[in-house]
Amino acid sequence: MKKIFQKLLSKNVKNVTKFWCHQSGVVAVAFGIMIPAVIGAVGLSVDMSQAYLVRARLSSALDAAALAAAASGADDEAVIQDRVDAFMEANYPENRIGTTVSTEVSLNGNELTVTATARLDTSFMRIFGYNEIDVDAQTIVQREVRGLEVVMVLDNTGSMNTNNNIGTLRAATANFVEILFESVSDPELVRVGLVPYASSVNVGPYGLGIDLDDNDYGDGNVFVEAPDDDEYSNYSSNLNQFTGNNYGIDEDDLEYDPSLKGQWHGCVLAETSPLDTEDHNGPWEMYRHDYNGNNFYRNTNYYSSNSIYDSTYAEVFNAFYGPNRFCPVQPIVPLSSDEDFLLSSAANMTASGATLGNFGMAWGYRVISPQAPFTEGADYEDDQWDKVALVMTDGVNTMSNVYSAYGLSNEHNIDAGDLDDRFTDTCDNMKEEGILIYAVTFDDGVDEDTKSLYRDCATIPTNYHDAPTQDRLEEVFEQIARELSNLYIKQ
Repeated sequence: MKKIFQKLLSKNVKNVTKFWCHQSGVVAVAFGIMIPAVIGAVGLSVDMSQAYLVRARLSSALDAAALAAAASGADDEAVIQDRVDAFMEANYPENRIGTTVSTEVSLNGNELTVTATARLDTSFMRIFGYNEIDVDAQTIVQREVRGLEVVMVLDNTGSMNTNNNIGTLRAATANFVEILFESVSDPELVRVGLVPYASSVNVGPYGLGIDLDDNDYGDGNVFVEAPDDDEYSNYSSNLNQFTGNNYGIDEDDLEYDPSLKGQWHGCVLAETSPLDTEDHNGPWEMYRHDYNGNNFYRNTNYYSSNSIYDSTYAEVFNAFYGPNRFCPVQPIVPLSSDEDFLLSSAANMTASGATLGNFGMAWGYRVISPQAPFTEGADYEDDQWDKVALVMTDGVNTMSNVYSAYGLSNEHNIDAGDLDDRFTDTCDNMKEEGILIYAVTFDDGVDEDTKSLYRDCATIPTNYHDAPTQDRLEEVFEQIARELSNLYIKQ
């Protein structure tokens, strides 16, 4: 059996070997035929991958070029074409794969269409006669399609006097406003409000139900309570009483009257928590700075060595500075489409006082809200308007040693940590209403905790910006303004 099995096995092996020898020619021919197809498939995948890469680069560059051209406000297609070509040249260098062949712009009302073609030299497909591939991309930009409301909550505290940072803020704010209004043909599509803050916020004559033209504001609704027995409530219709506060009006229209120094200039006190983080219609009590009952100045070396100040320091300081000490000179500007008024108001900002960023943010919330005390804002449900808050600071929240929006400091136990918590709560309340928040920290002295606080306040991380220098602050404000200029990629 063993010999038979070996004989059969040997015979079968010979037969298999013969069969393989007879078939090898056919397989070789088939493999030869398949080689070009295999190489072509590999080559096609390589070239098409390169083409997809070119298209991605082309689309990205085209989006940037189209947005930049639309933001220029030009209505001449030739001017827009030149701007697109300039941006494509800068953002699509020819030393990388794919060469721009052509760009074309088309302006139809507020809709700008930009198309571009790039050409890619093939590596493998040229074997089959395809030496190059044309890649196309198109971008459509819709201009001024929605209304925009922006409230700017701006640090006007004493530290902003350093290196004239307040001057930089004035310039950055003015540029921000100008960019927004330049981006639209109808200024009514943009509303901007200003909330300068320091130790308090100045609500101006609006708190007494009067606008800047001495007419009823908000149907004459008074949301600031005058004290029952206090000379500072002695209000009249004469705007001259707001000494130092020109509300964006030409200073030639005002006359300085020293006798009016002691009257209320517009700042208000904070409510108890959590009302100081919420949007409501008040009322609020008047801010009246007072040194009485506080030993901070009495205990300093200078005043403790002066018997006059040691015994009468409160009276002296109250008489010299008056009740409006550290009240921001520039009051709130309710949402407005008056570009000139906004610019003159921004130019009126000055720096003094402590940093109560939470209180500024709370009033930013109230300015952009549709409900009283300020009612210029669109309804939250109105999908034709976007609501944005921009908040900036140059330092940590700081509770005054003497007096602030929370009253005499020795009569409460609210500290900087509490201000931070209330700032966070206010930001969260605003975000729940769908308000888009941008947050900016300014100057190189801002610590990491404050940066983290403002980063968390922003709606998304990329909406937070740190500006360690004056130049950078202006750049950040301009960048945000460009983003908000009612431009978006439609296709």
